[in-house]
Amino acid sequence: MDRDIVQVSMKDVARFSIIRQHLSEKPGKRLNEKQKILEIFKDLKYVQIDPVYTVERSHFLTLWSRLGNFNRQNLLDLIYRDHLLVESYAHQASISIIDDLQILKMSMNERKERYLKTYPEIKPSIEQIKELIRSTGPTTSNKLSELKIESGISGWGHERKVNLLLNLMHRMGEIIICDRTESNQKVWNVPDNNFSESKEKNNIDRKEVEKVVFQKSLESLGIASPEQIIRHYSPVTISNRVQIVKELQDESVIEPVEITNNNSKMRKKWFILKKDIPYLENLENNWMPPSVLLSPFDNLTIDRKRTEEIFNFDSRMEMYIPEHKRKYGFYCMPFLHGGRIIGRVDLKLDRYNRELKINAIYDEGRYFSQKRVLGTMIDSLNSLSEFLNASSIKIPQTIQYSK
Repeated sequence: MDRDIVQVSMKDVARFSIIRQHLSEKPGKRLNEKQKILEIFKDLKYVQIDPVYTVERSHFLTLWSRLGNFNRQNLLDLIYRDHLLVESYAHQASISIIDDLQILKMSMNERKERYLKTYPEIKPSIEQIKELIRSTGPTTSNKLSELKIESGISGWGHERKVNLLLNLMHRMGEIIICDRTESNQKVWNVPDNNFSESKEKNNIDRKEVEKVVFQKSLESLGIASPEQIIRHYSPVTISNRVQIVKELQDESVIEPVEITNNNSKMRKKWFILKKDIPYLENLENNWMPPSVLLSPFDNLTIDRKRTEEIFNFDSRMEMYIPEHKRKYGFYCMPFLHGGRIIGRVDLKLDRYNRELKINAIYDEGRYFSQKRVLGTMIDSLNSLSEFLNASSIKIPQTIQYSK
């Protein structure tokens, strides 16, 4: 007998997503910090890296939202010393758990085939760089600036060609980022044979990998539509999502979910992993309302369309648009309170004076008129200031309202 279709409100979709993203946790088993970081990565699948450094590196902020004032060195050790995490392109430039290396290698091999077909003239330069690294050891890009590089792209300066080629090689799995300098420069190395094995040797079935990736992405989201699932965690391209959904349903791995929003049913199809249904049914007992600021690149809000559907919040990042077109500011951190995103803070760290400058606080619906709610946001700002080792924090006296 078929099970009745799961019905859930959009409010609980948001709550379940927050729980899945490790932003709402009740006290449980005590883990040391490294174990906790690994547990977060296992469930999030990836954490995005971005060069924007207005407040702090995005991957550090993503973990701060979940761990508070954690030791950054523990994350760096897990990547560059313990090799349990790896810099990859699971979703843009990201940090991924090493357990997903087989999937990442398939993606690297496919990129390699595509890039070498597009830029066949770079093959000699690739071998030249690999040979230099083998002979001299791990190196930064500025030490490779004397190399003669043929990138196949005209109009670029030599230094940019070198950096472009290094990044292409990284995406292909020809080289890895084995460390970062104090100024965050990438340190390149040639991977060992275990890392760079071909997909043929590993005998990985492409279709099965797509199904695994689909499940992993849905697991980290909780409840989602196929479009959201594919956008969220995408180390490999899903070639036929309709077929993947059908097969996973036939195998009783995923179940459809009927979403109700303001007493109306949504037409879009949403899904949940079958193993997660009991957890969803016990949602209230697993729910601990959070109050925390989020990185603009946080996994919870990185998908702008999904964030708008679930939280009715526009998470558009304005750092990449002209100043005169910005509504809020260059670097805004959303504020998650309970099951809602109720505001955002435009801020910047003045590193010379060690001052955290709050340029503006935006309220999405007059939530901050309640002293208790405003107090939780100020507490989160103070916690962030401590994490950034700021000596002072400058908070505006007035609250602005979202436009």
